[in-house]
Amino acid sequence: MKRRVFIATGAISFLALFSRGAYAKMKASGIETTVVSNPDGIKTRLTEEAKRIFQKNRVDSRLGSFHLPSFRSYKRFYAWDSGWNIISQTAFDPESAVSELEAIFNFQVESGRVPHEAVPPEMPLKEDSTFKRLGYDLFDENGMSYMLDPPSFLIAAGELYDCTGDPRIVALLPKMEKCLDYLIKDRDLFGNGLITAIHRWEPGTDMAPSYDEVMGINPWDPVAMLKTDLVGNATVRTYSSFDWDLDKIKEKNDFLLEDPGLNAIAAGGALAVSNIFEKAGDTAKAGHWLTKAKDIVKAMENYLWNERTGFFYPRYDVQDPKLCGRASLTGLVPLMTGLVSEDKAMRIIDEYLTSPKHFWAPWLVPFNSVSEMRKDPPTLHRLHLWRGSCIWINMNWMVARSAKAYGREDIAREITRRTALMIDNHGFREYYRPGTGKGVGAMNFTWPALVLPMIEEHGL
Repeated sequence: MKRRVFIATGAISFLALFSRGAYAKMKASGIETTVVSNPDGIKTRLTEEAKRIFQKNRVDSRLGSFHLPSFRSYKRFYAWDSGWNIISQTAFDPESAVSELEAIFNFQVESGRVPHEAVPPEMPLKEDSTFKRLGYDLFDENGMSYMLDPPSFLIAAGELYDCTGDPRIVALLPKMEKCLDYLIKDRDLFGNGLITAIHRWEPGTDMAPSYDEVMGINPWDPVAMLKTDLVGNATVRTYSSFDWDLDKIKEKNDFLLEDPGLNAIAAGGALAVSNIFEKAGDTAKAGHWLTKAKDIVKAMENYLWNERTGFFYPRYDVQDPKLCGRASLTGLVPLMTGLVSEDKAMRIIDEYLTSPKHFWAPWLVPFNSVSEMRKDPPTLHRLHLWRGSCIWINMNWMVARSAKAYGREDIAREITRRTALMIDNHGFREYYRPGTGKGVGAMNFTWPALVLPMIEEHGL
């Protein structure tokens, strides 16, 4: 999987050469606005392609039916991928979405943790590429990873219930609560109300530049790529020697990270559970989970916010906590909850999201700050996921929702328009280049289907 290249962010007019849209100035906000010439045509094409790709990626397991993110490149169950798949399917196949939600909780283990990934029982465990490398150090005897994933599937449950009102979703609420209890109680290793990731895979953003300092990696080191892999694998081996005991992992203090993206998704999941309970008539449970969501966001404001720079950052080192120094979209997605204070939210939108210095590129929305990426070696960008110039559609879904939560529907619609044009031009790929919109990484990837509920919510 490769990463690379930001092209100058000021020259947006060239995009018309690559798309079916035209461009005009939005006077109210000062941002460039895309005019899509045939919105119905784009939506139809994207819907038909989504149906085709989801059919290719479907797995019917005795643990339930779900979709691989890409049938050639990712041949395992991944929890947060299934969450994004469910949200996508609300736009074109809600019945399949309900089945996928049920499947997710068939992978849930006794503690309440939904594993980061799992090898379904129909797939030979010992033939799996990751099992060959890490074996039972990473997977239990049932093929379940000892790690967690950001609970996008809880947000998805709320989206799906809003769409269908299906009682099968209400029936899953006890399992959703068990998942949240594990995250909020067992994984609060810093003791401050935030969820702690214990490995760089757990926040979902595998090798985000923020993690370099946590792992002691110098990106200019010619063998940095090798070191990141070795450090990550060594961490798994160490945790396995502890039998994944969280007290011993905390004492080791190897990779302990309070990530704003992971915590924002958990808070969004608690809000979704609250809303389902409210609509199902259980106001006490609804109030309980609303309070938990507010508590997580308040803790993020207290511990992950940098007042000087006006942004949320990951925090690491349980013995001597410190904020990471790199800006990525994980610092913006707490706004998705609508619970971040207005002054902080406006700073992020005005100084980061709509700034060409950070996240307002020709194609939207780059995961990493444009200006910060220019200071890094481009070679490493091309060799690791979530580094360098990359657009990920799950982030676009959350960022558009974040803008809308603070009254900036104009921004949410513009993100949706450029996302739709980019996917229509370059296909359903794993990620995209902010300078050109070119698709990169795995093909036949499911996440781009998230543009369909984005279109329904924000329009073209």
